[in-house]
Amino acid sequence: MKQRIEFKGFVTVDDEPLTLDEARRWVALALYRGDKHAEAYTTTLDDVVFFSAVGDDE
Repeated sequence: MKQRIEFKGFVTVDDEPLTLDEARRWVALALYRGDKHAEAYTTTLDDVVFFSAVGDDE
């Protein structure tokens, strides 16, 4: 069984203007690498909104 966590977070980047695809890439990079390896962004986890069990097919 998997757990899904929904949260609100922020990624602040030194890049402008952004397209929607570029913004998605920044978020994915920040979630993958974290702040430890960041050079051009900072992340902030603001609040856990919801969490629940999900099936293995989701």
